[in-house]
Amino acid sequence: MSRYRLRVATLYLVLMFSSVGSIGAAASDSIRNIPPTAHDAPPGTPLADIAEAIKAAADDEGWTITIEEPGLMHASLLIRRHSASVIIRYDESNYSIDYEDSINLNYRPDDYAGRRNMRVVMKGPRIHSNYNVWVDRFAKRIEMVAMHPPKAKPRTSNPLFVADELEKLAGLLRQGLLSREEFDRQKAKLLAQ
Repeated sequence: MSRYRLRVATLYLVLMFSSVGSIGAAASDSIRNIPPTAHDAPPGTPLADIAEAIKAAADDEGWTITIEEPGLMHASLLIRRHSASVIIRYDESNYSIDYEDSINLNYRPDDYAGRRNMRVVMKGPRIHSNYNVWVDRFAKRIEMVAMHPPKAKPRTSNPLFVADELEKLAGLLRQGLLSREEFDRQKAKLLAQ
């Protein structure tokens, strides 16, 4: 092989591998939390109905509500071997979604971006771009469902309901999506019904 062809082949391989590296880097993006945003529920909608709307939106988008308190929910999403957890705060007029934790989504809290004018520039925190897509879709679904929120269901002390919910919580504990104290807190709430 001539020197010219060897140089062209080497240059081609270098360009090919550098473009593959840039594709992988493009999959990372800055975390975009949802700041307090109007959920468009009709005026006077009870907080319990807004909670039902958020739970329905979570169910529609594949999220699981892991902890629920008035005005606060924790939700998690599991897709293949990737998981994300968020904190949802809500009141009669607004809701917000904030990053809590993730597994296998390349979360980098202090991502180095390079030097600019002799200063180190940080982009952080960064995460796989799919996380932002999932959260944006969840937020849009909350806004859609909240326009006509479902009515809050009356609490039931049905033993089968409690057993089913305990089984779901145990599964989340085994998957590592709930800590032991979160599990115990939710279990106590269920058993108190």
